[in-house]
Amino acid sequence: MKYTILLCLAPWICMAEITPYKFKSYEEIQSMNYDIPSSSIGVAPRKNPKSPDITYYVSKPKTKTFPIVILCGGSSTKESVSSIIHVHRYFLKELLERSFAVLTIEQWGVRGADINKDLFMQHYTRTQRLSDHIAVIEHLKKSQPRGWNGKFIFIGVSEGGDLVSPLTEIFSDITLATINWSGAGDLGWRKELWPFIKNIRNSFTWWMNLLDILPGWAPFSLGIPKTEKDLDLALDKTLENPTYEKEFLGMTYMYHSDALTYPKPNYQKIKTPYLVVAGGQDPNIESSDAFVQKAKKSGMNITYFRIEDMDHYIRKRPDIINQSLEWLDKKVDKK
Repeated sequence: MKYTILLCLAPWICMAEITPYKFKSYEEIQSMNYDIPSSSIGVAPRKNPKSPDITYYVSKPKTKTFPIVILCGGSSTKESVSSIIHVHRYFLKELLERSFAVLTIEQWGVRGADINKDLFMQHYTRTQRLSDHIAVIEHLKKSQPRGWNGKFIFIGVSEGGDLVSPLTEIFSDITLATINWSGAGDLGWRKELWPFIKNIRNSFTWWMNLLDILPGWAPFSLGIPKTEKDLDLALDKTLENPTYEKEFLGMTYMYHSDALTYPKPNYQKIKTPYLVVAGGQDPNIESSDAFVQKAKKSGMNITYFRIEDMDHYIRKRPDIINQSLEWLDKKVDKK
């Protein structure tokens, strides 16, 4: 245990530098091996002492004091799970240039290139991700890393947007601002999943028709619902049996059940500047619109970048990333 504590504090005392890198595709990530500097790796305990520690990564600016950006990445499937270090490196340059420290948190079963996909799937839910982020933040509050000014900025990408809203609510007294890239929504998992499925069916109409004709043939029986009612019935099954041993659309029943019951934003508790960025070509644009509409009615300090020619993937739009960070510059006192 003494070694664990020393390892956790080490990044703030003698930190090697994680290097920026902008990956070109998620397929590229699957074959990448990046040697993460050991002094940039921290650990924090989970609430259950029998559970493994949480791994996180830190990059520190050269300034004497700084706020910490908690950067939350998107969703994964068993086939696509990878280290959060790639998201960390992707946005690192722009954030360090603004004198922000950058912190990202690994998911259960992942530590750099060491990935246990089965272990990951057994614990992968939004609630578990949120719990791990809360645990790391509480750990930082207790350890008070050198140079940290005691303030956080939250940035979420895709599913990370479902984390930054509750984190902003819980830590409102020490939050400076929040950016939600392609992850703000208020319609709930059922209503958000159906547009995604419709988009797949519309993009591959002939292939979907073939799947419908041959639903029992193993190579084609992917279980993609034909109607919204079919989707509802499938999701009801996940609520009845929230196990990690069964899957639907590449996610476990446990994941879907958790997403269906995951709390919606409590807008009244979000007191600090909040930016929503959403693409007009994103299947979930209506959910983002609903989020912003309710946020405005609640009196939230919210800004909305609704980019009509953008899809779900913010990384394809460096211009919008820069515009978002320029917004952040105006909202944050870095001292």
